[in-house]
Amino acid sequence: MINISIRSKFFSERLILKDLNINLIPGDFLVLTGPSGSGKSTLLNIIGMLDTEFDGEYIIDNSIIDLNNPVNTTFLRKKYFGYVFQNSLINEKQSITRNIISSVDYNKKKEMQTRVIKTLNMVGLHDINRPTPVLSGGEKQRLALARAIIKEPEILLADEPTASLDKKNKIKIINILKDFSISGGIVVMVTHDLELISPNMTVLKINSYE
Repeated sequence: MINISIRSKFFSERLILKDLNINLIPGDFLVLTGPSGSGKSTLLNIIGMLDTEFDGEYIIDNSIIDLNNPVNTTFLRKKYFGYVFQNSLINEKQSITRNIISSVDYNKKKEMQTRVIKTLNMVGLHDINRPTPVLSGGEKQRLALARAIIKEPEILLADEPTASLDKKNKIKIINILKDFSISGGIVVMVTHDLELISPNMTVLKINSYE
């Protein structure tokens, strides 16, 4: 589905990435590891079209993508990708349900309510009207996952999604990502925690060029 060839990626004249080929198909779970500053998050952003400033080629479904066309890349980001970051970025002034609904463009209220309940059940959040300020760190991160999943993306990109969580909540987050992959989605995750890696994952270690 996605083929990315990165000949080089520079940041402030510093070489970050070089000679990388990323090939992703449905069911893949790719884990990006490596030392801090090695370019893991940069690579994740390139995969998710959040960073298009690199020397290389980006192909989706055998079509070469013009990364210099912001209208096109914005459309493709919305169509293909869901994003989960280390900071959950939820709105604590809104309820669980409102946090999810506000993240999608959808007009059919009844169908949306069904999707919200289904998605929250997937991530283990059942009290849909619960105020977000009372959620634990793990619950907030699962809510962030729900916000990404409800958009029905083909690819989930997760940047350190288990950072600062206890072991129990780390396992919950990883299991949700695994389920997404098993169901035919693609997961790309950045992590420093090698204990989270399991046999069904492909590991790519990014090395620093300094």
